[in-house]
Amino acid sequence: MASESRDVDAEVPHSSRPSLAMWLAFVLMAAAILAVWLSRGVRPRLPDRPPLIGQIAPEIRVQGWINGPGPTPEELAGKIVVLDVWAYWCGPCRAAAPELIALYNKYKERGVVFLGLTEEDSSALEQSRRFVAETKLTWPQGYGAGETIEELEVHWIPQLFVIGPDGRIAWDLSSGEPIEQVLDRLTRSG
Repeated sequence: MASESRDVDAEVPHSSRPSLAMWLAFVLMAAAILAVWLSRGVRPRLPDRPPLIGQIAPEIRVQGWINGPGPTPEELAGKIVVLDVWAYWCGPCRAAAPELIALYNKYKERGVVFLGLTEEDSSALEQSRRFVAETKLTWPQGYGAGETIEELEVHWIPQLFVIGPDGRIAWDLSSGEPIEQVLDRLTRSG
């Protein structure tokens, strides 16, 4: 009787990990969705969430700043602030960076202050620094901002807010109005 022998080492195991192409497709799709939200004001629906528009924005509290000194509450008083909530591991946050940079370049000369916040604390500081450097976000980025992010009721990221010169939340991604329209209105009236 002849016995068949199988060369087990010759078999190639099938990987259950998603392919790079699938991850890239996911990131591109998330970026496209965020771009639509930013440019057309598509309104995501969040159940059981009271509207934040018109409420006083919480004080910005962070453990520290990633890329230089951050603003003091006195420096933010009376300013229009675009607040970006992100995480270093968030693909859609990374994909949204070019849109945010374009927005920053358009409005920085009009006195609009941009701030980024991440809930990640000092244990993830190197990853957060790398994210900021790779995405070329040049405005102040605060880490360890979990308390502020919780007060803003952020349930998904990336998330954007506009805080008006009166210190009230004037816009978020669920507002149904393009962010540029709100910034144009606030910079004209301010």
